Amino acid sequence: MLNFYKRIEEGAALLLALFISAIVSIIGYGLFSLTMDTSNFEKKYLSDQQAFLTVLSLESFSIDYLMPKHQRENITLATNRYDPFSPINVPLERGNAKAQIDDLSDCFNINLLVETSPKELSKIINQDYLKFFKNLLFSFSLSEEKISEISSSIIDWIDHDNYPDYYDGGEDFYYLALKNPFISSNQHIQDLTELRKVKGITEEIYKKISPYLCALPTSHNKININALSPLKPNLLMALTDNKFSEIEAVQFLENRPLGGYESVDNFFLDNLINLSITSKYIKELLNVESKYFNLKTEIIFDEYTFIMNSRLWEKEEKMIVQSRKIGNYL
Repeated sequence: MLNFYKRIEEGAALLLALFISAIVSIIGYGLFSLTMDTSNFEKKYLSDQQAFLTVLSLESFSIDYLMPKHQRENITLATNRYDPFSPINVPLERGNAKAQIDDLSDCFNINLLVETSPKELSKIINQDYLKFFKNLLFSFSLSEEKISEISSSIIDWIDHDNYPDYYDGGEDFYYLALKNPFISSNQHIQDLTELRKVKGITEEIYKKISPYLCALPTSHNKININALSPLKPNLLMALTDNKFSEIEAVQFLENRPLGGYESVDNFFLDNLINLSITSKYIKELLNVESKYFNLKTEIIFDEYTFIMNSRLWEKEEKMIVQSRKIGNYL
């Protein structure tokens, strides 16, 4: 059995090695050719332009690579343990290129809390998903008062009206009274860093919960049980209605089949899971397939650094670029 697991690990390593080789072939033509008499501003501009073209090449390769379902599964299994990413480091003559793929099917999609209708100015709060979110916050030992305040304020941040749904929520009148006033978004969250502005979320709380959250289209409504990592046990804790302790969640994720679960039914063959996850909604939330990935590329040339995050989405059996962000997610 150990030899079987070893072969799987070696297979995953080989896949990543092939990935690296392909990237080298893409960017091996000599990335930058800046002249010595070019001004610093022009150098930075040319550096960014060349880096962006390189990122597009990496995106194209990643899309082709992730198109087959079994390739996506391999990336998930290769990155779901104590190395959460698939690091790629390619040395260049005057710098280097780094890239990593992150599976986004192991996060809580914050936009699923509220279903909105801009034309009718109506909303539907997903009560089951809200309970799941509160369980996630509870797993970080937040007080019930703080959990209620954060949950209410996020709903108010997303919805289209200007009155709080609960007494502890936050709408424009709250934010406009601050020292540096602003108004709420009144739409689905586009960038997770928006949560830093939401009433009740301190910087300490944001740093705790943000690794478990994502701001994706509402069509992304599944969590891949094979993508869960022991580095982020709180998500499994929340799925079990906090019946699992942090230690129990880590131990369970460490002892999963190395090849993952073939189906959700196989996942529930585990007696402990079957007893701990009883919610019908949570059961329907789970699957064994990943459709969202983040490709982070960092190109360094001399003193210049260019970073791009590309969201890759499997839609109707095709991989597409859903969005791009220049710079890091902070």
